[in-house]
Amino acid sequence: MDRRQILQLGLLAVPATILAGPARADEAELIVGSNVGSPPFAYKDGDHYSGFDMEMFAEVAKALNRKWRVQPMDFGALIPALQTGNIDAIVSQLFIKPERQKVIDFSAPYYQSGLVAVTSASNTTINTPDDLAGKAIGTETGTIAVDYIKDHIKGATLDQLPSINNALLALQAGRTDAVIYDTPALMYYANNTGKGKVRVIRPTLEGRDVGIGFRKGSPLVMPANAALAAMKADGRLKAIREKWFGQDPA
Repeated sequence: MDRRQILQLGLLAVPATILAGPARADEAELIVGSNVGSPPFAYKDGDHYSGFDMEMFAEVAKALNRKWRVQPMDFGALIPALQTGNIDAIVSQLFIKPERQKVIDFSAPYYQSGLVAVTSASNTTINTPDDLAGKAIGTETGTIAVDYIKDHIKGATLDQLPSINNALLALQAGRTDAVIYDTPALMYYANNTGKGKVRVIRPTLEGRDVGIGFRKGSPLVMPANAALAAMKADGRLKAIREKWFGQDPA
């Protein structure tokens, strides 16, 4: 057997996957981290995930021609998971704020949210945001509400819980006086599961832009922005927003 025959037999023994090479990075399935316990943004619906964020990103992924799957996790674990490469993007009503922009990149804003407070329907002592001073206030750990409570609610006792559901359960049990969290999520709760149980405190506390989170220098930022711009231009983004939140002149 000459050298050429040996080489041919050797090549035949090599697995086809090695000969073909690894999947290109721009073809690999995207792993999208999300806190899926916060309707109407992202929640488990049977055997799939539903909500505003999920529908929005489905359109972005379609424009990128990429398959994707959701990796559910606590909100506080999302940015560390992105930085270590365990996920490719964060789609979880992630507020764009300077301290986060130092460690990750964001897409263009796709929604403007904010913070609002709710208290028990039977509570007669909290009627305006000023009444929150000195109260026990719950929220989800790792969210912008944590900093807001620390910086703006004088004398408040902060109770950080693993999820907004835990914070709302603590409110119902009387362990806290109020919950501060993202406006759409609390409005959705107040008009559905929490109807008659909680009361929304007006006015809202703060407004912030929401974007998709990516690792620093990610090549996904520019195509995602192009997809979002197209969705805004042709009305798809507005239609998804109105489906979940109703008509909003803003």
